[in-house]
Amino acid sequence: MSSIEKAKILLKEKNATLVAVKGDEEYISHDRGVAPILNIIDNNPVLLNGASVADKVIGKAAAMLLAKYGVCEIHAVLISEKALDYLKTKPIKVTYDSEVDCIINRDKTDMCPMEKSVLFTDDENEAEALIRKTREKLLKK
Repeated sequence: MSSIEKAKILLKEKNATLVAVKGDEEYISHDRGVAPILNIIDNNPVLLNGASVADKVIGKAAAMLLAKYGVCEIHAVLISEKALDYLKTKPIKVTYDSEVDCIINRDKTDMCPMEKSVLFTDDENEAEALIRKTREKLLKK
């Protein structure tokens, strides 16, 4: 079984939000938003390099972080048009179940603040800084 197939199965079986698989190593998260990706980046960034990731929701912010840290394959249950456009410029195999114009926030009143934070950049370093700044602001609320 391929790593992406394993990740997709684990995502569903464990009712997870994100699963990363690299060889025998697995990371399973139930956290929301970009938190699982930032957790991997902060604690074990080499896991993402060459990994296959299955995620419930991929917006442009998540896409940029995954690309920056070297993910080779992504499966999204739901992906935004901006994320897909961005990932098309990268050597990453992408599959998805559904595509939407944009990811919406949890209140369903506006665009996801993470996706909004990276809307006008394609620079992955700038994007990570913007994502972390936005996350910090949201955590203070």
